[in-house]
Amino acid sequence: MNRMTLYAVSIALVSSSSVMALPAAPTIDVYGSNNLQFSKIELAMDTTSGYNQMVKYFDQADINIKFNQWSGTAGDAYKVYFDGVEVANGKITGSQTTASFKYAQGGRYQLTVEACDATGCSASAPATLVVADTDGAHLDPLPMNVDPNNNQYTLEPNTVVGTYFVEWGIYGRNFTVDNIPAHNLTHILYGFIPICGPNESLKSVGGNSYQALKTACTGVPDYEVVIHDPWAAYQKSFAQAGHTFNSPIKGNYAMLMALKQRYPELKVIPSVGGWTLSDPFYDFTNKANRDTFVASVKKFLTTWKFYDGVDIDWEFPGGGGAAPDLGDPVNDGPAYVALMRELRAMLDQLERDTGRTYELTSAIGVGYDKIEDVNYADAVQYMDYIFAMTYDFYGGWNNVPGHQTALYCGTFMRPGQCDGSGVDGDGVPYKGPAYTGDNGIKLILDQGVPANKLVLGTAMYGRGWEGVTPDTLSDPNDPMTGTATGKLKGSTQQGVWEEGVIDYKGIKTYMLGPNKSGVNGFKYGYDTQAEAPWVWNPTSGQLITFDDDRSVKVKGAYARSLGLAGLFSWEIDADNGDILNAMHEGLAGGEPTNRAPVANAGPDMTVVGPASVTLDGSRSSDSDGTISSYLWEQTGGTPVSLSGKNMSQANVNVLEVTKVEILTFKLVVTDNDGATSDDSLMITVQPKDTGPGNTAPVARISVPEKVKAGERVVVDASRSTDADNDPLLFRWDIPSDLKVDIDGARVSFMAAEYDQDTALRFSVSVSDSKVSSVASATVVVEKAGTGGGKCDNLWNAQTVYTSGNKVTWDQREWQARWWTQGENPSQSGPWGVWEDIGPANCSTD
Repeated sequence: MNRMTLYAVSIALVSSSSVMALPAAPTIDVYGSNNLQFSKIELAMDTTSGYNQMVKYFDQADINIKFNQWSGTAGDAYKVYFDGVEVANGKITGSQTTASFKYAQGGRYQLTVEACDATGCSASAPATLVVADTDGAHLDPLPMNVDPNNNQYTLEPNTVVGTYFVEWGIYGRNFTVDNIPAHNLTHILYGFIPICGPNESLKSVGGNSYQALKTACTGVPDYEVVIHDPWAAYQKSFAQAGHTFNSPIKGNYAMLMALKQRYPELKVIPSVGGWTLSDPFYDFTNKANRDTFVASVKKFLTTWKFYDGVDIDWEFPGGGGAAPDLGDPVNDGPAYVALMRELRAMLDQLERDTGRTYELTSAIGVGYDKIEDVNYADAVQYMDYIFAMTYDFYGGWNNVPGHQTALYCGTFMRPGQCDGSGVDGDGVPYKGPAYTGDNGIKLILDQGVPANKLVLGTAMYGRGWEGVTPDTLSDPNDPMTGTATGKLKGSTQQGVWEEGVIDYKGIKTYMLGPNKSGVNGFKYGYDTQAEAPWVWNPTSGQLITFDDDRSVKVKGAYARSLGLAGLFSWEIDADNGDILNAMHEGLAGGEPTNRAPVANAGPDMTVVGPASVTLDGSRSSDSDGTISSYLWEQTGGTPVSLSGKNMSQANVNVLEVTKVEILTFKLVVTDNDGATSDDSLMITVQPKDTGPGNTAPVARISVPEKVKAGERVVVDASRSTDADNDPLLFRWDIPSDLKVDIDGARVSFMAAEYDQDTALRFSVSVSDSKVSSVASATVVVEKAGTGGGKCDNLWNAQTVYTSGNKVTWDQREWQARWWTQGENPSQSGPWGVWEDIGPANCSTD
């Protein structure tokens, strides 16, 4: 063969090599059963059972990618790339191959597959692949739908602005994670995570919550944590978050994961316990139970990685919580401290394992009786923050009004009630200082807790009562001096989801009005001493105590003045933006303005003249300064000699009288910045002798307990007696605006129509012209529609009802045990949502 021939052959060989085909480009099966969605967590989505059966977390996800090569050369091997990085390889098995491998890092990836042989590799078209993990790395930032009333604020360093988001808020309230104004928050506390074990407090509430917890705890040891409502937490699809049938994680949890993709610095912390879920804590005096709990919290945090720590809401160490029979004042406090120490050690190890930071916090009661059972100075060294629950001081659990979230003591309080040095109306000494934000914070600080670890609570809701009508008030200008007949009632539309409690945004719309001018018969008031607002309807007797923008701004300035960590709130779904805005503005406002002093003229007195009486104003106080001057003056009665007018104590010389006389005095105090306040007291002067053998009359009054609109009512004091058979005189105190006929010992009137049960209070003073006695009684006029006419609370299938709501249906009256909509009461059964409480006294036809 010559050189030319060899040259031709070599060209032919090169040419044939250059046209040898590469393997066929793979086609990724994007429509397979997994839809290219894989997950490190396996969640039961269509059933309810024990937590450990429903939730299974794996360190790595099982990845199975099917690709096809229906024509051409398949090749020998494949390579799998996530975002251009090779993550797996293997052998091609034919025209259809499945690449199976494990992968640890969650995320959203561009997937490509290469088919290779000796001639080279061919790549597939890219496809999106998801590896779901509970840190939310696979999710896009959550689209937000926040009330535009929320302003934009800069989050200040080392300042806490927190709130509670509750698991059940997605139901009747329809408040979802995308509604949270997270741009204005540093912390979200997720309420609540339950503990398996004894939960009689939850059982006593009724409804399905207890059964749901029992189901979640099936197969779970006592004292381990679980998820209470799987549907809300991770099963429910939210279209606004892009959830589909195939989404590996859904519900509140997936939305919170996506929220953290939008706000990476936001802390989301699970709150364990709460009012009805605290029973198991009382067994934590046993270390073995604490060890079980701490280990389960660690597992919970490594399973649900979007959480940033743990919050302990034990209500309350030492007792005084939902279960009256639980609590050990001696041993609960040390158990609480030990729990904090053990949780901190676990979190420190978790930080070393993960490279993350985990916070340990706790919500605590601030009443003196709650604080004294725990040495918080010992506990706080292990903690990041203490959330001081400076709310729920007063409420519908009794008929005694007061400011439920006041910073300071109210003007309605008795002498010595604020600091605990006085006695109550029955003469019993107070056991401790009054429940106020300031008293609680100072007690905690006095224990040695650093101010920068304390967060002050604000209320995004109100508490209220029925029946606080003008006739019940001892001070006509202060409804907090009245008495109530029961818990506030209302509709869910108004924000009343349970009797006695109302959302702030409901107060704003239906009671307060846009300019605090009051609407629907309500008027707005503000106790400047307590820094606490109220709304009151004198006609209906509805009284609500709450926080508003003014009181919250004062709280923010107060927190700044003491160097506290910041503010938090219960709970975000009840706000329209006003309260959270005020939290920021208060914290930004710096030092508070001067607060007025509190004048205390002392208790009223009764003496027999002549007498020398000392007026004592020494218990007057000033929270942010000193009292610079006192001024006493007589304001009523026969003028008497008054010495020491400009001192804290003054002397009065009371003359002898022949009949009972009332003397009134006022004390005005001024602080070092010129602010003033005043207080009054009354001296009742009795004559030396009421006559030989004279006995005071006995006042008696009788009224029907309940009447209906249109009935004639008689209030009768004719059974009042006098042992000396002296003629009696009757002086009546009757409700204002009530048209009555008075005939000596009797008062009669026609019961008017009211839109709710209305209490009318009557008092009579019975005198024998020398001495007198007083008796009082109340008659309740039932609301219109309860006397045999058409019922005005018929069950409606479209209406949402919550625990305590009452309806009439099928000639019966029913009460809801828990949340319901569309369930016919007469078909509910004895253990269903509706409790049959008796026959209806109106027509349901």
